[in-house]
Parts: sequence; C-alpha cells; structure tokens
Amino acid sequence: MKARWCARADLKALGLTLLAFLGCLGREEDRVRLRSALHMVLAARWLPEEEQTELGALIGAAALR
Repeated sequence: MKARWCARADLKALGLTLLAFLGCLGREEDRVRLRSALHMVLAARWLPEEEQTELGALIGAAALR
C-alpha cells in the first residue's frame, strides 16, 4: 500500500503515517501511534475506495490480534 501512496505522491497519507512507521520499534506505544495514524487516514477518506477497503481490512485484522 505504501508503494502506491509513493507512486501517486499521496502526500497527506504518507505524511501522516511515515513518521509513525519509521519510528515503530516494536513497542506497544509505537504500534498504537501507527494504528492511530492509519485510523486517521481511513477516517479522512483520503484514499481511493479500493485502498480504503484494504486499509479497513488491515486495521480490522490487526485489532483481532
């Protein structure tokens, strides 16, 4: 998904999530920060419909772990 955001220069989605992604060292607070950023992208509906659906499924699968 990240590659598609880069390819189309989706700077809003990248800007919001990249810092959280790069700072994710595996600690619980890092994962929470990344999930929060992804939730914000999903809630803002910045992505094409197919990617919205894909991101929603990814977030849902992570919640089940």
